[in-house]
Amino acid sequence: MYTDPPGPRLRGRDAEQRTLTDALGDARSGRGVSMLFTGGPGLGKTTLLEHARTIAGDFTVLHVAGVADESDIPLAGLHRLLRPVEPALDRLGEDRRALLREAVTRGGVAESDRFALSTALLDLVSLVAAEQPLLIRVDDADLLDTPTLDALAFTARRLTGTAVALLFAAQDGRGKPTDTQVVPGPTGNGAREPVVHGVTEHPLAPLSDRAVHDLLTDRAPAHLASSVRSALVRACHGNPAALLGFLGGLSTAQIQGEKALPEPPPLPARLRSALLAPYIALPEGTRDVLLLAALSADPRLHLLLAAGGPDATVSVLEPAEERGLVVVDVDTVTFTDPLLRDTIPQGTPIGRLRAAHRSLASVTDPEFAPVEFARHTAQGAEAPDTDLADRVAVAARGARRLEGPLAASLTSERAAALTPEADERACRLSSASHKAYLAGDTGRASRLLAQARPLAVSDRRRAIIDLIDAQLKMRDSNAIDAAERLFEIGRDLAPHDRNLALRALARAADSASYAGDPVRHDRAAALAIRLVRPDDPTPMRLTAAYLEGCSISFRGDYTGSTPLLREAVRLSSEVSTPTELVWAGICGLRLGDATFVRSVTSRAAENARSRGEHTFVPSALAFLVFSEFWSGRFPSAAGTALEGLRASRESGQAIWATQNLASLAMIAAIQGDVETCRIRARAVATQAGENSLGLPAALASWALAVLELSRGNAADAFFRLRSLVHAGPGNGHPTMRLLTAPHFVEAAVRMGEMEWARASLAGYRGWAESVDSTSALALAARGDGLLSTGEEATDHFGTALALHRACGDDDVEHARTQLLFGAHLRRGRLPGRAREHLYNALETFERFGARLWVRQTRAELRAIGTAERGPETPPAGELTAQQQQIARLVAEGATNREVAAHMFISPRTVEHHLRGIFRKLNIRSRVDLARLFN
Repeated sequence: MYTDPPGPRLRGRDAEQRTLTDALGDARSGRGVSMLFTGGPGLGKTTLLEHARTIAGDFTVLHVAGVADESDIPLAGLHRLLRPVEPALDRLGEDRRALLREAVTRGGVAESDRFALSTALLDLVSLVAAEQPLLIRVDDADLLDTPTLDALAFTARRLTGTAVALLFAAQDGRGKPTDTQVVPGPTGNGAREPVVHGVTEHPLAPLSDRAVHDLLTDRAPAHLASSVRSALVRACHGNPAALLGFLGGLSTAQIQGEKALPEPPPLPARLRSALLAPYIALPEGTRDVLLLAALSADPRLHLLLAAGGPDATVSVLEPAEERGLVVVDVDTVTFTDPLLRDTIPQGTPIGRLRAAHRSLASVTDPEFAPVEFARHTAQGAEAPDTDLADRVAVAARGARRLEGPLAASLTSERAAALTPEADERACRLSSASHKAYLAGDTGRASRLLAQARPLAVSDRRRAIIDLIDAQLKMRDSNAIDAAERLFEIGRDLAPHDRNLALRALARAADSASYAGDPVRHDRAAALAIRLVRPDDPTPMRLTAAYLEGCSISFRGDYTGSTPLLREAVRLSSEVSTPTELVWAGICGLRLGDATFVRSVTSRAAENARSRGEHTFVPSALAFLVFSEFWSGRFPSAAGTALEGLRASRESGQAIWATQNLASLAMIAAIQGDVETCRIRARAVATQAGENSLGLPAALASWALAVLELSRGNAADAFFRLRSLVHAGPGNGHPTMRLLTAPHFVEAAVRMGEMEWARASLAGYRGWAESVDSTSALALAARGDGLLSTGEEATDHFGTALALHRACGDDDVEHARTQLLFGAHLRRGRLPGRAREHLYNALETFERFGARLWVRQTRAELRAIGTAERGPETPPAGELTAQQQQIARLVAEGATNREVAAHMFISPRTVEHHLRGIFRKLNIRSRVDLARLFN
């Protein structure tokens, strides 16, 4: 059996679809209904009528659409509508049958027969509907001939008691004036006669952004770039026909974001014609002023009239107001349909367009509106012009000051377009590229740089272009390759421009650091430091202190690096640029000063946003996260890392996306989210391997080690952290080897690997004492406690807790120390003292949602026979506290060796207890134990 294909999927029209469903239901029940959908071209009126046909099911369907060529032919529309049901005319009374046939055949009736004709039509549709419900769809009702529209309106108002649904669709603002003189309404629009009197009107609003995104998901190719998607959503102004027209006109390179989109994209011809129809009907003087308004970013009436010439007055806009095309509010001209504003220039010949731009440039102040001045000047010029190019280049500097780097990039590009001389044009294009890079628009920056490269003549110009390109690539490519390239560029620039050379070498050192390559970092830093003089500006001196301090720290000379790192931190109070502030934050991390890091990286992110330099936001957030999660600010840390991940992806910065994802893996580890941590860590390992990113690779390994340690799996944690000790560039990082030491010491002690633990703790203690970080000294004292026994261990743990309290900003590690101290006291048969520390740790872990550490702490409390305050209760009450702890660990999958390491007992003792556990619970295997406890 043949079935009609389903209609197009509607997005953002849920209310209208429900209305149509209810209308058809009313018609089926004999409660005839009529309605009118109105809206501008392309908003989906025809699609809604098609949807009604799709869901009508058993209805007889009649359809007619208004046609401009027949709008002056009386009853042409009725003739087309009734042809499918012409046989039903024979069932009408003779007089009405004859009248209908004569009317549609001859194209009219006498004025005295109009009522009879309308009643005959009503009788006919009632007869057709008596056999089967009837759906009548009338599209483009505003283009129907008047007698047809009048007869259908007459019928629509008299459907009560019939099985008829009569649906109209018409463009809004197309009714006839109520009087010869149009009376302005309260919004400035003329009061207009409805297209169909007496029928409920349902105006269609533009689609929401969400609905437009959904429509793109339905229709767009899978490889549509996110930046292109966002641009299309903005450009279509909620008009689905415009969106699909834009999409259909894109090349593959444009869809993938490799080639820039026109701004705005060209509309399909049919939609453009429909939108321009009321504009074309206006007087020429009105069209001229509307063209100026369409080309203005902020259409001010007085400027439009000044640009329009001496004959332009306020009254020239009245015809456009009367048609509802614009609203004039005091001095502002606003298009009621923003898509018409974009369409008018597309329908204007190039000569008139250029003349309009020149008129607007003549009335635009380059000091207060530099972007507008540059746009009108460039688009109004007939050919490249040195004088105009210089004026626009000056405006670009004002644009940077007033509106940020992206506006300056657009303006510099316009200056380049006006520049006749090739090398100077290359200079302005590279400047535009650099500003786009600062704004976080890497795609635009790359396209501009590609235009600049073949135009560059001088070696210096080519080196600058290479530097900008390398800075773009370093955020989305192999870190070691980026370090090598930036080092070469810095070395080439050194004889010509110390400042640029220093920036290139600092970036080379950064790339080497991301890779975890201290050798390449030291080589770049050494050359950079020689370029800086004592009397140089603060940013240059901060950069030198940062690079030298990091290099010395990489070598393990923490005493020698500390003064330099502190100098960089001190100088950060004198700078506001995001890059230098992030570098100061890195120095703060090397000094173990989480409070300073949080302050300076927050400032860096805020300054980057306020200056429009969005390319620096991901790096600032990546280092801000470090300070947040170790001080227990998990909700804030998770939010910061997610924001950094989104910003990294939006600006095409793969290395920072990987870094922020690694931070999210660590947060998941601390909170005990096993599956999420592993998924994120695997993704980081893949991405880090592709781009030789040792820093995030090490952080992801650390996260997995923390996860396993919190699960009681000390062996896995030990081997993961030990692998970082000798990991080369791209796989590890010297600083991460240092910062992981407190966890490595704990895992090594549990495994009985005391030499590894002592060696790791010695390096960590040397750093903690050199930087004099209270929180780091606390963790060093905790390590001493783990490596000691008896009262000596108790003293070390006591020292660690006192340092934690003095710091006051490391709640998680404070709680971890309390847990380890409590376990030590429990083994020393001091349950009273142990209970106090364990309860304090439990409260902190519960507050932060660190569920695996909560489980460890509860296990320790059960081991000393303390009733729990949480919901977990032992499933087997016959076991001793120690047997319950062993049983739970084994049920979770731990081996005898892992249980022994966790509980500081021998594997043989674990085996002895397991035999007793099996006997008491009357089970035979670990599988039975897992079923009982899980």
